[in-house]
Amino acid sequence: MSDKKILIIEDDLALGKTLRNVLMLNNYQADIASSGAEGIQKAYEYCPDLILCDINMKPIDGYQVFNILKDSILTSRIPFIFITGRSELNDIRMGLELGVDDYIVKPFENEDLLKSIKVRLDKYEKLVNIGKNNYKALLNLSPYGVFVFDGETIYETNKAFLEVTGLSDAEIKDTTFEDLLTPKQYNKIEGPILKCINGLSDNFQEDIKIKNADGDTEKFRLHVTPSQKYSGFTLLIGLLSPLEHKTESTAPPVEYKKLVNILEEEKITISGDLAHKLHKAFTPSQLKYHQDQSDVLVGKNIFSKREQEVLTLSCKGLPIKMIADQLNISDRTVEKHRANLMEKTGAKNIVEVIIYALKNDLVDI
Repeated sequence: MSDKKILIIEDDLALGKTLRNVLMLNNYQADIASSGAEGIQKAYEYCPDLILCDINMKPIDGYQVFNILKDSILTSRIPFIFITGRSELNDIRMGLELGVDDYIVKPFENEDLLKSIKVRLDKYEKLVNIGKNNYKALLNLSPYGVFVFDGETIYETNKAFLEVTGLSDAEIKDTTFEDLLTPKQYNKIEGPILKCINGLSDNFQEDIKIKNADGDTEKFRLHVTPSQKYSGFTLLIGLLSPLEHKTESTAPPVEYKKLVNILEEEKITISGDLAHKLHKAFTPSQLKYHQDQSDVLVGKNIFSKREQEVLTLSCKGLPIKMIADQLNISDRTVEKHRANLMEKTGAKNIVEVIIYALKNDLVDI
């Protein structure tokens, strides 16, 4: 049987079971949710590769299910197909405008359904592979040790992490994160790790000591945040940044960060030119930013075309409303793109995104 999992959200139990049988006969794994609320819950627990969802359900209909799942990082990229008895053009247009991947009207042939599922899964797999390649490139470009783990087992690392620990790819498979720390240190961070795994915390950081490749103890600041959730467990991303032997800073001073936060809180929009002047005024001359050309190329690649357009207009000082009008999209869509930019750059607000973009020459203004 295929490892592809499909979630069916359908309040007609007879139809739901029929769809499940059809999918299982064609080598898919399938699960059924009999309501919109149950479907949302199972989307997080079951972690499907594709969702089939009826529209006409109560009290939560298919449109609401789609919007809720698309607002979550964990479920936003799952291919989504509406199945409905409605054939009116306006209903189909509404679903497509929301961003749904396909729209199948009842009654339909099983072959048509299976064809649509295969097309969406193939497309999604290609996007996932592209994302993995960019993710691995970013990992290995990072000067800091980055690793993916579940609290104990380490599943993936970058070159910097291996260099810090002195472990090989083969050795890391037999090493847990706990092995790298003293029992006292691990006990200190075990609680915060469990909170991240159980969804009670978005991230945490803690200063720790790890034996480096030379056998010496080196201090690091550990940053941990949830990455992906699977059935039964959550993967975390950890980052180790050294606390000793720093010869230069790559972050703006505290006073500058405070100013940035004040501007954001007061909803004062700054242009790229003003951002340059503020950054220059608050940054001592001895602190310089270095950006390798390959870093810039990878940085541009992680932004979609629309995100790049929103970023460029934001750097020019345009507010959300003007950006939406100029790009012919809604205000909410602009806000989502700006949220994506903040997530991808690690910024707390759009002002820090602008600084990041200008510092790394990611926009032309």
